Amino acid sequence: MIRPVYLNIDLNTGKSEEYIVSEEYFRKYLGGKALACRLLLDMTEAGIDPLSPEAMIIVNTGPLNNTGAPSSSRFNLSFKNVLTGGIASSNCGGRFGVMLKRAGYDGLILTGRADKPSIIEIIDGSVSIKDGKQLWGLNTEETQKNFPKRYGKLVIGPAGESLVKYASAVSGERVAGRCGAGAVLGSKNIKAIVAYGIKRVEIFDRGKFQNHIKQWAQFLRNHPMTGEALPKYGTAGLVNKANATFSLPTRNFQTGHHSRADDVSGETLMETRLIRNSGCISCPIRCERRVEHGDQEIKGPEYETLGFFGPNIDSADLDAIINLNYICDLLGMDTISSASSIAFAM
Repeated sequence: MIRPVYLNIDLNTGKSEEYIVSEEYFRKYLGGKALACRLLLDMTEAGIDPLSPEAMIIVNTGPLNNTGAPSSSRFNLSFKNVLTGGIASSNCGGRFGVMLKRAGYDGLILTGRADKPSIIEIIDGSVSIKDGKQLWGLNTEETQKNFPKRYGKLVIGPAGESLVKYASAVSGERVAGRCGAGAVLGSKNIKAIVAYGIKRVEIFDRGKFQNHIKQWAQFLRNHPMTGEALPKYGTAGLVNKANATFSLPTRNFQTGHHSRADDVSGETLMETRLIRNSGCISCPIRCERRVEHGDQEIKGPEYETLGFFGPNIDSADLDAIINLNYICDLLGMDTISSASSIAFAM
């Protein structure tokens, strides 16, 4: 059995070593958040500060990542929740997970704190920690422009550097938004992690596997949600549905219905702002919205952002929501917690 190989980096010393997941854990937890939560339980002391050097953050994939299986390219960040102190899991759809796997690793374990702003570079199994002072202060878009396009990138913005408790980590335009992943990386002085490689996942019977991939992709295309609703409206299509069932966050959750919810719905977004839809690597659903933002084409807001920066702060201004979503992504700051803080203050 081929077991997952993680790269374990001690940022206090700059030393790294391979950590091979036990067969017992691989069979029991497979990968992703389940395995990461188990490793956190085993390796983390109870009661530590989530932003202390002793705190751990795990970036990991699953066994199907980098195989071409539908919807398998996402990756996970697991760590002690900066807001609550519990175990957190934040998921992301950027290229970093696939490139980490191609570089030869199923996951990454970080402990300690670098003595200065740093970049972790993982290229074809070779690991180096480089000076990142020149990137400190840049937003997530500017930061990523400093690396080759072919690299998978995971970066923080000014919010993570400032240890904002709901700072996010960003890969491309995809965001691991929840629970303060960006703050944990910022507390470790990690501005960016980049990965690149050409390694393929070994598959026992590739022909049989490809047949299963085709069947699963066809199932997704034939399903009314994954084949019609999500490609057409994205998760934004849930705004009107939630409003109709009185479950749309409105005025800081004082109610579940807003009279102008349709103004910020997936239907309105599609009719007035949508340029095209897009998707994660190897995902046939393609639920991402590419929208107009001045003279730019950017990633559009998801359901949660529309709801929280819309009705939950008693707003129905679609252009403002698109702009706020973009600003939060540049700063590396979770839109849900940002908007919730505003709603509470209002």
